[in-house]
Amino acid sequence: MKNFFVLPLFVAFSVAVSAQTFTAKTSSGGGFDVTSGVETKDVFELDGKTFPVRQTNNGSRYVTATSKSGNPYAVWLGQPTENEFEGRTVYVTKNGSFCVYIIGSNGFPYAKWLDKN
Repeated sequence: MKNFFVLPLFVAFSVAVSAQTFTAKTSSGGGFDVTSGVETKDVFELDGKTFPVRQTNNGSRYVTATSKSGNPYAVWLGQPTENEFEGRTVYVTKNGSFCVYIIGSNGFPYAKWLDKN
């Protein structure tokens, strides 16, 4: 009989502990200020569109894009390789990842990441 009363208490406690509420995480975009880079004389050309290239103090290159909500963000540029994927130049990033760049629905480039076989 004692177990009969203890079991419901244990179940009630377990449900109360596991019934938690959640909220969405907020992000400030990683904290990178896209205006902090130095403007270069280079442009990144993709599908007939040109984008001014900026560079950080450590040599990382990027173009500034604008999100649908109007916030600026960096599109980091890799180094072009001699390889192609679906008719596009393959780029390699500093960490060794491969991608091609495509114009997104917002009119700015984004990286389509590739696996190297």
